Amino acid sequence: MATEAELTPLLERTRGTLAAYLEREARGLLLRESIEDVVQGVHVRALRQAAQLEIRSDGEFFNWLKIVARQHVLDRQKYWSALRRQGGAMLRITAVPSTTNGAGSGVDPAANMTGPATYAMRREMIELAGKAVKTLLPRDQELVRYSTDGMPIEQIAKLLGVSYDAAEQARRRAMERFKKAFELLTRGS
Repeated sequence: MATEAELTPLLERTRGTLAAYLEREARGLLLRESIEDVVQGVHVRALRQAAQLEIRSDGEFFNWLKIVARQHVLDRQKYWSALRRQGGAMLRITAVPSTTNGAGSGVDPAANMTGPATYAMRREMIELAGKAVKTLLPRDQELVRYSTDGMPIEQIAKLLGVSYDAAEQARRRAMERFKKAFELLTRGS
């Protein structure tokens, strides 16, 4: 069983080798995250799993580190994939006031059209929606995600530890901020 103190120098010593390995194995992820961010994520995950490791040799350590790196890359790719799927739900949000159950009504852009231009437009709008969400404060980001997932206000209130009315008001304000940010980004593109 390795300790953090034993693992830290090994991680620093193999940092360059790990970066080279990740540049080969995580090309798709590196389109969205820097190599330093991915290496740092692998290091954090390795430190969390240090209790599972018995260090016998540098070769065995690096093989274990590659397994940790593969799992980290897979998890990050799943994260980005889920974020892309969620972007479509965000695009259905419109300026129409929400109903009492917390779900807003809206339209999917270009829902009745098909073709490469329409797909390109949707892809651009999804990217803009993702950027708009990133401009929000963390709590507002959560509230927008809860809304796009169709989470009822009662459950949002319970998660936030506030009353129903406070949760509804917070969700409404977060959605307004998201819509404004999306509108500003749309105008700027």
